[in-house]
Amino acid sequence: MKLLFRLLAIGCFLSAVQAQELTYIDSIVAIVEDDVITNQELVTEIERIRKELSGQGRSLPQSAALNRQVLELMINKSILQQEATARGVRITDTQLNTTLQNMASKNNMNLAQFREALIKNGIDYNTFRKDIRTELAISNIKNSYARQNVDVSEQEVDDFLARSNAQTESLEFKLSHILISLPDGASSDQVGEVRQQIQNIRDKFKEGESFSELASTYSAGSSALQGGDLGWRKLAEIPSLFANVVPAMKVGEISEPLRSASGFHLVLLNEKRDAEQVLVHQTKARHILIKTDELTSSEQARQKLEVIRERIMQGEDFAELARKNSDDPGSGGRGGDLGWFNEGDMVPAFTEVAKRAEIGQTSEVFQSPFGWHLLQVLDRRTVDETEESKRNKIRAQLQEQKT
Repeated sequence: MKLLFRLLAIGCFLSAVQAQELTYIDSIVAIVEDDVITNQELVTEIERIRKELSGQGRSLPQSAALNRQVLELMINKSILQQEATARGVRITDTQLNTTLQNMASKNNMNLAQFREALIKNGIDYNTFRKDIRTELAISNIKNSYARQNVDVSEQEVDDFLARSNAQTESLEFKLSHILISLPDGASSDQVGEVRQQIQNIRDKFKEGESFSELASTYSAGSSALQGGDLGWRKLAEIPSLFANVVPAMKVGEISEPLRSASGFHLVLLNEKRDAEQVLVHQTKARHILIKTDELTSSEQARQKLEVIRERIMQGEDFAELARKNSDDPGSGGRGGDLGWFNEGDMVPAFTEVAKRAEIGQTSEVFQSPFGWHLLQVLDRRTVDETEESKRNKIRAQLQEQKT
C-alpha cells in the first residue's frame, strides 16, 4: 500500500511538472498514508536544498530532476516518521539536547553559540530542533529494523573471506553511482530506452562531463543529490552487482552499464586505498580496589590502601592481600588479576598509571571514579590483531550491506 501511494504521488507530481513546471493543479502533491505533502512544503524544501547545494559550490540539477528527487526524499521521510509514531518512538529533550551539544562541539562552539550561528544564517532554531528530533526518531526506527532483521553469522564471514583474496580484503574504494530506474514489469521497449539512456550518460562522462552533475541531473539513486557519492566502502559494503567489477577497475574508470531488478547502473571508481595493519598494545596487571560508600569515606579508603601498599613494600604477597581486601568482585578472588587489556579499555586515570608503571613495580595509591586503587604491572606486549580486526570489520560491513 505504501508503495502504491508513493508511485501515485510521484506519477501525479511528474505529470504536473511536465505540464506546468512548478505550477500545480492542487496544493497537495502527495498523499502518504495518513500524511500529505503540500505544494508549499515541497517548494520550501526545494529552496532549502538549492541553497545548501549552492553553498557547497555544487551545480544544480535541472528543475524537473531536482523536484523529483526532493519529493522522493520527503515521501521516504514521511513513511519513516509515521512508522516511528506508530511504534511509540519518543525522543526526549535530554537526547535532543545531547545531540545538539555534540553538533555544536564538532563546530567548536557551545550550544548558545551554535544557536546564534544558526539564527545568523537564517535558520529558525525551533524548526531546526524539530527537524533534528524527527531525524533521531527516524534513525531509531532504522536501527530497530537493523537489530531485528540483520544478523551475520561466522559462516558468512568465512564465506566472504573465501571468496576474496588478501589484497582485496584490505582495500577500500571511493565510489560514485548513477541509477536509471525501470518500472515493475517493464516492456522490452522500455528496457531498450533505459539501456540507451544509461549508455548516453556514460558517453557524456567519457566526453568530459562531470559525473557528479550527471548524477544530480539523471540519477534516481538515493545519493543523487550528493552527486552520486557513495563514500569510502570496503568490498563487503559494496552491493554484489558492483562488487564483481569494482576490484578490477582502475581509479577514474567508469563501469559498463550494469542491469539489476531496479534498473541500469553506472559506477565510478574515484579512489582506492589500503587499510593498515592493526597492532594493539596490551598490558597485564593486577590491582586492589577500595571503594567509598556511606560507611567508608574517600580519605579512609585512601589511608587503608596506603597501609596495604606499605605491607606489600615490606614483602607481603600482593595476590593474597588482594583476595582479602579488594572490593573488585571480578578480580579480587583471582588475587587482583585483570588479565590482558588494551589501551583505552580502562578509565583514563587507571590507563595513565598503567602506562607509566614499570613491570613489577607497585604504583602509588591513586583514585578513579570507582574508588582508590593500587596497581602492579606484570607484563606488556604488542599483539597483531589484523585478522580479528578484519573479521570484525567484515562482520560490520556485511551488516551494513544487509541493512
